[in-house]
Amino acid sequence: SSEFPRHYITLIDLEIQLSDGYILKIDKGFIWDGASVPSWLHWLFPPIDEGALADLIHDKLWTEKQKQFEYFGYNIYKARKFADDERLLWRKALAPKRRVFNWISHKVIRLLGGFFYSQQLKIPK
Repeated sequence: SSEFPRHYITLIDLEIQLSDGYILKIDKGFIWDGASVPSWLHWLFPPIDEGALADLIHDKLWTEKQKQFEYFGYNIYKARKFADDERLLWRKALAPKRRVFNWISHKVIRLLGGFFYSQQLKIPK
């Protein structure tokens, strides 16, 4: 849409069982951006491919970071690592031929993602 260029909207409610048994609920209307790839790299790494569900899961886990932070006993490292590793697990299953992109994007997320993940978390005293 013009309000959210380069973004996607879920058209149905989703419930996805993650690798640890957690049921992730994604409501109809959830807005996400596919793989967060700079537009000048879309020719090599398109933001939507057969592994897009992994990126949707990752985006939802990141938007629920306070809930995930609590779920992992207020351990930021564990919560963030789970979200990142879960994305990689799903990408490997859904897009096995995209090994290079899966590996590179995982490393970039692990390296740079922490700067964004910890923002707006409420840490108990």
